[in-house]
Amino acid sequence: MTLLDDLDKRLIEILQRNARIKITELADLTERPRTTIMSRLEKLEREGLILGYKAVINLQKLGYNVLAFVLISARRIAPVSGKSSQELLIEKIVRDTDSNPELPWVEEAHIVTGSYDIVLKVWARDMRQLSDFLIKYLPTHPEVAKTETLLVLERVADFHVRYLPVTKI
Repeated sequence: MTLLDDLDKRLIEILQRNARIKITELADLTERPRTTIMSRLEKLEREGLILGYKAVINLQKLGYNVLAFVLISARRIAPVSGKSSQELLIEKIVRDTDSNPELPWVEEAHIVTGSYDIVLKVWARDMRQLSDFLIKYLPTHPEVAKTETLLVLERVADFHVRYLPVTKI
């Protein structure tokens, strides 16, 4: 765990809300010199606390109207090159969905405990695209033993609109 002082916490709080803020504005808001702010940001990046800066895209504006969580039970095989069968399956699925416009987009993929091995957060343009992914694409992978799909009816709190509160930093 990285130990953070009040300045680090304040910078993280501000950057979560606006990663495009200028260094001079950060310095003004924190009442610290620009050089101090720059060195703190470099430290937070170097230590891996800040992983990067990116635009958060409204996927619905791009036509992705269906959000689902796909639970996958995977057949386990011996690790290959130090990777589990679950990792290899996820890598294949992500690679395929990234390169094929007919497949939905996998925003997140996790190996989990419980009745299933993998959870995918999947954005599809419509129900047909999701259905094809579930019924036609996933069965082409012999490692997939079974699936269960949870359709999202309404997004209430996700990382696009939530920030880690300073009390949790």
